[in-house]
Amino acid sequence: MKEASARSNPDGAFKRIVFATDFLESSRLALDYAVAFAHHYGARLTIVHAFELPSEAEEVEMISHRPSLSREHASARLEAFAAGVRRLGIDTVIELRVGEPCPSILASAADNNADLLVLGTHGIYRGLQHVLVGSNAEKILQSAPCPTLTVGRHVMAGVDLQLKLSSILFIADTSPGSASVAHYADSLGHSLGIPVEPILVLPDYVALDENSAHRAIEKYCSDLRALPSPLHHDWYDPAFLRNKTASADDIIARAIGCADVLLVLGVQEQSVWKRHLHVSFAFELIARSGCPVLSLRAH
Repeated sequence: MKEASARSNPDGAFKRIVFATDFLESSRLALDYAVAFAHHYGARLTIVHAFELPSEAEEVEMISHRPSLSREHASARLEAFAAGVRRLGIDTVIELRVGEPCPSILASAADNNADLLVLGTHGIYRGLQHVLVGSNAEKILQSAPCPTLTVGRHVMAGVDLQLKLSSILFIADTSPGSASVAHYADSLGHSLGIPVEPILVLPDYVALDENSAHRAIEKYCSDLRALPSPLHHDWYDPAFLRNKTASADDIIARAIGCADVLLVLGVQEQSVWKRHLHVSFAFELIARSGCPVLSLRAH
């Protein structure tokens, strides 16, 4: 499967959006954002539902050569979703996939050459130190072939069709791959016509040592300068970025109170996000955020 970064449009535009639904309330909230992005970019929206067909239904289909009631019911619900979206003038198709949700949704995103995958999350808590957004969503976020927009249960319902976002909050670590995500966040901000604010998270062992922090930020600024197109001038200034550092807890607290902001972050094999993906940051951010979170794999 191709890296997500290879599917990321450099101009930040989305022309093919896949929205995955499980018909729960959380996915209906995510549909609002899928529709708003599709409307803004004039994108084609594919609404996909993946389900595992009961063995009895499979047997009925084999014998009768006709769709089972389970398949017909799921198809009818998908069509009801699509009918409402089409009334808004959005090019919409439905896709019913039989199989486990995670691989089926990833296959849909790949087969449709999606520029954006949109998911709803359940915000399930397990224990004091572990926050889940739903096991399927967790697997998809780590493997998606394109940027993924996740909408948690605390995000405000009824997003405006005109997608009135006030700003992008770009959350970065200092890994080389994060620089490519900075370029993506900057391009997305330009395409949406909104400002982008960087927030830098340093590992604790770096943040607590001023010399280590300075070296990490200097190296990150050098990575930003090596990007193929220029970013905001201040982003190349180590002193500016030093004043933009924050702890993971501070970012989560800020995200809880957000409503019209889009959070953008990158995930990669050796980044701070990957090491803490399940426990201390990315999924907790998604589960508790008051605004949607767009993630993509860095390179």
